[in-house]
Amino acid sequence: MIQHILNNLTEFLGNPTDLQVHFLPTAEEKDQQAALIYLSSITDESKINELFIRPVIDELLSKDHTPPDLVKIFIQQKFPMNGSMIEKKVSVIAQQLFEGKCIFLAKDLTDVISVDTAQWNNRAVTAPETEHSLIGPRDAFVEDLNVNLSMIRRRIRHQDLQVEQFTMGTKSQTKVILVYMKQLVNKQVLEQMQQRIQNIEMDVLVDTTQLGHLILDKSNRFNPFPLFQTTERPDKTVAAMMEGRVLLLADTTPTCAIFPSTVSALYQTTDDYFFPSVSGTFIRLVRYVGMLTTLLLPGLYVAFTSVNSDALRIQFMLAVAASREGLPYPAYIEVLIMITLLELINEATVRLPKVIGGTATIVGGLIIGSSAAQSHLVSNIMIVVTGTVAIGSYTVANYMIGIAWRMCSYGLMLLAIPWGVDGMATGAALILLYLCHIKSMGIPYLSPLSTFQLKELFRDALIRLPAAMNPFRPSVYSKSAEGSRRVRIREGEDSL
Repeated sequence: MIQHILNNLTEFLGNPTDLQVHFLPTAEEKDQQAALIYLSSITDESKINELFIRPVIDELLSKDHTPPDLVKIFIQQKFPMNGSMIEKKVSVIAQQLFEGKCIFLAKDLTDVISVDTAQWNNRAVTAPETEHSLIGPRDAFVEDLNVNLSMIRRRIRHQDLQVEQFTMGTKSQTKVILVYMKQLVNKQVLEQMQQRIQNIEMDVLVDTTQLGHLILDKSNRFNPFPLFQTTERPDKTVAAMMEGRVLLLADTTPTCAIFPSTVSALYQTTDDYFFPSVSGTFIRLVRYVGMLTTLLLPGLYVAFTSVNSDALRIQFMLAVAASREGLPYPAYIEVLIMITLLELINEATVRLPKVIGGTATIVGGLIIGSSAAQSHLVSNIMIVVTGTVAIGSYTVANYMIGIAWRMCSYGLMLLAIPWGVDGMATGAALILLYLCHIKSMGIPYLSPLSTFQLKELFRDALIRLPAAMNPFRPSVYSKSAEGSRRVRIREGEDSL
């Protein structure tokens, strides 16, 4: 009976090299009474020795048992204590093996015992690699879902913290969880996410963002702007939950997706809240200036050098004309060359190893740029414009929205070629209208600006007020959180 099940299981799994089978008693016996089955590549064999092998050896040394009696004692004493009974089916046993569990198969048992002995080779918790901060916690999510959830629970020790689990991927069987605060969450957003996750069928889930894009509305599938926020910082996810937002985490990925999201949320960092409010507001405004520089500067250069040359002072335009003297092509070709070079440098910096990534930046930025100016392929002022655009794009707090702004800047530049500033103004108005139109899980993307929530705009969206002056949670993401306090200062005499 046991040998028949093992033969079917081996055939079902394709006879993998890491499939281990240990018989109790040993395989020399003609009638095997029981067997241990596990995949050695994802199983901790020390746990198997502790839970299975050692109790058997202790029984052998303490008393004189025959092998059949030993198996009965093993079952009666419920070794191991953390085991669970599962159906004696090949497909069910195989799924348990894929989860790193050890299977105890006995002749006299109608079911089999499954014990969690998994050992996944996870990396240790380290500092964030993509979201650096000068002040604050230094831990970041890893590829283990349980470790990530423990970092969230360590920060929120309250019964309102809710965790819902799903399984995604018919072949990967990846665990996915939704995490939220019960009393603060936006119920409509939560119900939409629950329904859409249950309606999605896929083979393999690799990353949280992969599932996040599938959750979005059909109308937003060709939208370049990110409609959910990604982070690897537990402190950032906790702050988002306390505003009524929902976290999406998956096993085997260190990325957490936060729903819903707005443009203002994508420009907020943890340093904004660890610094004094004036300093936090200043560095936030610097990011917005960097965004406007990336979006408008290439198009303005083309407009003022080609169409609207009379819009600026004559001294400045003469300096620009002197810088461009000897160039064999118009200004927009010059901009296209430098912007293309900038994109190549950005992509090379991201993809290359850190050891040589800086070298690529130096070669692309200094050597190629200066050589192009000396050979009269581009003007010196174009080098300044390109460097300013590059620095402005680096101030963005979210890499995906930075790409979207750069794509929009190229569109404005194309409109500036024939129509100058008027074409840019028309393109900027269209971009603004589009941003007002799109929504993230039903929440306007430009909230609180497009919804005219001026109090929210000047509390924590455009600028950040001191915590004592902003004790209430924002109402942008969830009406359940509207009006509830997150800070309370008891009035009393100052003893100092």
